[in-house]
Amino acid sequence: MVFDRFRIKRREDSPPTIKSEFLKIIPVPNPKLKVEKNQKNEITLILQRNESNEEKLEKKTERRRLKIRILPTPPQQQCKKIHLDSVGSIVWELCDGKRTVKEVAKCLCEKYKLLPTEAEISLNLYLNDLAKRGLMSFLSPKDAASKIGKVAEK
Repeated sequence: MVFDRFRIKRREDSPPTIKSEFLKIIPVPNPKLKVEKNQKNEITLILQRNESNEEKLEKKTERRRLKIRILPTPPQQQCKKIHLDSVGSIVWELCDGKRTVKEVAKCLCEKYKLLPTEAEISLNLYLNDLAKRGLMSFLSPKDAASKIGKVAEK
């Protein structure tokens, strides 16, 4: 039909990860981030914007100006700051690219006296949120072994 062109195509979701596979992956922080600590040992992540991102933002703001002339556009920021609370800061420090999710969850269980399933579920949600924001990525154990081998060869 004519209206088929206007239907929004649903993005295919990736298959859910099995719990045992999730516990084996290694969370790795984005290397483009700058990390700052305050006196309370809370971490602030600073993400510098690329020129290409700035160009994209300029194009967006130009389009918005054409659409809406009533509201002024906010000034563009050169960097994005994300403040982590005390628990988030501890998790960030534990995710150093060497520990698996299971090891991080075990550390949280010991420190906060949680059940393993509680720690794993909350850690899963938190790490997925960081990954969606582009602050964290994940390595499978096979990828990590190959990267360690490449570093050892150099």
